[in-house]
Amino acid sequence: MNGNSPLRRLLGALVLPVAIIGGCKMESTSSRGGRVEALHPDARNEVTAKVGVPFTLTLPGNAGTGFEWVIVGDVPSFLKQRGTARFVPADSNKVGSGGDSEFVLEASEAGKGMIRFHYLRSWKKDARPVRWSEVEVTANTGGQ
Repeated sequence: MNGNSPLRRLLGALVLPVAIIGGCKMESTSSRGGRVEALHPDARNEVTAKVGVPFTLTLPGNAGTGFEWVIVGDVPSFLKQRGTARFVPADSNKVGSGGDSEFVLEASEAGKGMIRFHYLRSWKKDARPVRWSEVEVTANTGGQ
């Protein structure tokens, strides 16, 4: 088979894209931020972030029940929430499907602080949380 045979050209055209795609690193990320950290409900969590790099905190829930995850109190001053929280269903084809609430944050400077979440019906007067979660965020200027 010579160097310009149709079969050799076809194989070259197929192998190159596969090699390029195979070398790509695939990560689970939110469409609104970089790294995703899944938090555990009813527990204290710890997350390390890099200053200037957005990250997403997720908590499992079901918006169809009327419950939602909300931040309780203020976010530490070195952190800024990007946009509002949103619910992402696990199966968008099923009405009432469970999924994750996403909170996208970014550290503006190094620091350490706590964020508290409650799972409740926020529209209900004097609503009491049925679940909770806390995350201690440590933001560094260097690597994570």
